[in-house]
Amino acid sequence: MTSFLKRQNYASENCILLTNSVFSEFWKSGWNLVQKEDLFFSSAEFLPFLENLISENNIHTFIVDVFPTGFYGELSSLLSHFQGGKILLSRILSNSYFDKNPNIPDFDEIFVMEKGIDLSHLRSGKILYMDYQNNISEEISITIETPYYLIIHSQPLTEVIHLYRLAKMYRTNQKVVILTATAIPQENISSEDLVLFQQKPSQSLLSNAEKIFSGAGFNTFHMLVPYHKKWICNPFPRTFDDQFLRKTIHHKTD
Repeated sequence: MTSFLKRQNYASENCILLTNSVFSEFWKSGWNLVQKEDLFFSSAEFLPFLENLISENNIHTFIVDVFPTGFYGELSSLLSHFQGGKILLSRILSNSYFDKNPNIPDFDEIFVMEKGIDLSHLRSGKILYMDYQNNISEEISITIETPYYLIIHSQPLTEVIHLYRLAKMYRTNQKVVILTATAIPQENISSEDLVLFQQKPSQSLLSNAEKIFSGAGFNTFHMLVPYHKKWICNPFPRTFDDQFLRKTIHHKTD
């Protein structure tokens, strides 16, 4: 979302980011961030809260990230009556989302962020196609000796451990470095391997890794496409994000 806002020249001080993400600390300072727990978005309190937020801040444009009516359908009523601009950042969604949320509102603009999106579910005055760009963070401040394999996966722990076991099947003498946002009990990893907790990957960390292991979530996937020759992509099941389709489309165009 913030990458899109920057590319479209939105001033951060004029934007309010409302999120249920537990990784909200990854956003840099300068953004007006409102973080609510996930259950709040499906509660009766959500709609009055959001209407009040719009009114108090004179919000004239609503930008929806991925889910046209929200993950729980919580935006359906509001968007149908909102008189300002409505923009959707569209990514791959499984048909089950549209089966559960059939009343998709009209958007003024839809930005198509990747291949494989079924636009028949969406209505817009303007469809725009945007090449996704993932900003690689500044260098990680520790020195990691080569050779090493790199795992990038935020959570849950079971999936991180799955990728770790996969990496161990490939390795000979390589250390395994894990970038994650979930705590990993020491008994789950070998003493020579390294966990970097809540760290973003740097250019050098990606470039120096002999192999990279990850899921196929949107952000990580598009960040790692340039490294496809050494990248082991393992999709995981998600409620509405079709990681398997994302990987399949990439393999067809690779």
